[in-house]
Amino acid sequence: MDTLGLVWPPALGIKFDSKPPSLQEVIAVVNKARAKSAPEPNGVPYVLYKRCPNVLKKLHKLLQSAWKNTKTNKEWMTAEGVYIPKEQDSKGINQFRPILLLNVEGKIFFSNMASRLTKYLTENGYINTTVQNNGIPGVSGCLEYATMIWEAIQRAKSDKLNLDVVWLDLDQYHTR
Repeated sequence: MDTLGLVWPPALGIKFDSKPPSLQEVIAVVNKARAKSAPEPNGVPYVLYKRCPNVLKKLHKLLQSAWKNTKTNKEWMTAEGVYIPKEQDSKGINQFRPILLLNVEGKIFFSNMASRLTKYLTENGYINTTVQNNGIPGVSGCLEYATMIWEAIQRAKSDKLNLDVVWLDLDQYHTR
């Protein structure tokens, strides 16, 4: 079979865990979340699930049902965009920080799915963390890239080489 020059990953080491999320997984996501996070579109904060174990158990049953039936609530996949001022008297778009607000229930559901998918992909060697490391728990991405850029700048200086570094300033994009 012609592989078209692609390198195929090794055979599976682990299978994807397709069981509905356990109560322990849901509790872990809720405990990891900041209690003072921004209010969500439906108004239900993480603190409700942190302080009311019986409500959390009911949510767990709902999450299990959604997982088993492969049907999620539309509100779990809908985000509300909000701009937060960076400074007290913010006027221009570059003085605001955009954030997306999602309902807590959807965050919990998809966080469990993302954790399992990340585990499946990394443990089976489908993600090369030397190349792709953004968003993978336990792997620092930004610091590594900043260090690589710094080392390239220092080498260019010491060896008197030309070096172009591009910094994308997305704030400037909004002001045009």
